[in-house]
Amino acid sequence: MEIEQADTRVVDFYDLLGVPNDADIKTIKRAYYDLAMYCHPDRSGDEGTDLCVVLNDAYAILKDPVSRDIYDAELQVQMEDDDDEFTGKAYSKWTTRMSSKENETRAVFVDEFTCIGCKQCVWAAPATFRMDEDYGRSRVFAQWLNSEDDIDCAIASCPVDCIHWVQKEQLPYLEHVTRFVDKVSVGISQSGQGRTSVTDPFDAAYAYEKFRTRKIEQKRQRLELERNNLEWAEANAATKETGSRSKYDDVSGNTGDATFGGTGNGDTRRTRREYGKTAARIKQTWSEGTGVKMETMKRRRWADSGATIPLERSLVRLADVEAMLTETETASGSR
Repeated sequence: MEIEQADTRVVDFYDLLGVPNDADIKTIKRAYYDLAMYCHPDRSGDEGTDLCVVLNDAYAILKDPVSRDIYDAELQVQMEDDDDEFTGKAYSKWTTRMSSKENETRAVFVDEFTCIGCKQCVWAAPATFRMDEDYGRSRVFAQWLNSEDDIDCAIASCPVDCIHWVQKEQLPYLEHVTRFVDKVSVGISQSGQGRTSVTDPFDAAYAYEKFRTRKIEQKRQRLELERNNLEWAEANAATKETGSRSKYDDVSGNTGDATFGGTGNGDTRRTRREYGKTAARIKQTWSEGTGVKMETMKRRRWADSGATIPLERSLVRLADVEAMLTETETASGSR
């Protein structure tokens, strides 16, 4: 006989893969393949099959940005549930020992706010129902430790109709609100010394489940917005980098590398460095050949031409200045 708890908790895939919650896809992929090799049937036999199934689910969810946003939101809300003491698990044990169905999904639940502590259910199905010593009310200890006939007898014997058939997935919410919403003991309630509880556990469970669903959706939207902003920032940065290409790039997207003896591979920084080295070699060769630095030659030409600013900073083209100087020299010689 296998006894467990009805569980709605999300598996922490990040902890399973051994990666941080903000790990990039490359890190997740590497961790996935490392574990996949470990749980391969050739290495771990049939025992690794279940792990491989979980690993495949983890990788399929985490590699897709949209699915990962939804999963991260659920995981964050689950962590916040610890403050509310909500575990995502039912408090009653789950077993199908006495069930006639192979895949049983029905469960029995006691509305402790309505229970008057008559013990009729405990006498009819003692393995399933037990009394809560603190409040003097009945509650379910474990599912299906009695036959369905015994449980139906317990339901029929309840004078206030506080025992109900529900679905297994409802148990974590129903039993959570039943345990943590304020109650008073049966003795105080019947003596009139305490307030009479009017809490409907089904309404409270529905409201709590809806509250968690809303929190998950809000966190999913926030995570999606953060992801979209990050993608926009990366795309914007890439656009700026493309727009700041070298002034030697041509309109076809090929950089000046091909013009200056390169391979045209788009390495703008390398092109600028090589071009600077070439210019330096030209200046050095000029100085060695003429014995005059190129900068000195420029200043002499500026002085001879009567210019007050460097020629490359003037609005008149150098060719026009040289032509004007030639005409001046011709006119002086003819005189």
